[in-house]
Amino acid sequence: KVLKKILNKSLLEIVILRVKKASGKIPVIVNTSNKKSDDKIIQICKKNKIKYFRGDLNNVFKRTIDCCKKFNLNSFVRINADRPFLDFKLMKKMINLFLLGKYDIVTNQYPKTFPSGLACEVASSEIFIKKEKEKITRDQKEHIFNFFYKNSRNYRIYNFKDIFYYKIKKQSFSIDTIKNFLRVQKIYEKYGFNVLVNMDTKKIIKREFLKL
Repeated sequence: KVLKKILNKSLLEIVILRVKKASGKIPVIVNTSNKKSDDKIIQICKKNKIKYFRGDLNNVFKRTIDCCKKFNLNSFVRINADRPFLDFKLMKKMINLFLLGKYDIVTNQYPKTFPSGLACEVASSEIFIKKEKEKITRDQKEHIFNFFYKNSRNYRIYNFKDIFYYKIKKQSFSIDTIKNFLRVQKIYEKYGFNVLVNMDTKKIIKREFLKL
């Protein structure tokens, strides 16, 4: 689904552009699988001069560790590519909080306090690498932060909160269905790509979802 296009831009490219508004000098890396079907993702990365890593399809936890080692990352921000309304202002705040050095993880998912499609997690690479040789569940291999949330007493975890988002936390702004995609497409067409890709997430939600 990350290859689906809106106004001649793939969903992946849209998310990358929004990420770049918060990342500053921090490199953007697309972490995908070594499966042949993901070759098209690599083509997009090469076209846009985006760094990428390819690893285990079924073990995202290991792929994350391998990516961190490859690029010598001390920490990273995890963003899924099905989030066309990624809140780059929120992401920047969470990065700055993490850089203060007090936490292993800064998240808005433990407990879940934000709507689907606006999840953001910043983490130390070290806590992942230390678990490299330990057995984890199939669920934890896919949902890479679940191990740390389950064992939260052993980690310094800060859960980011926002009153506006908490009130609408049951809504979804990710693309999980064709209906979701068509709605997002309609919104981008309404404002134009250059306007919407740079628009504040709360403004988009208020105008197009809550009609405030």
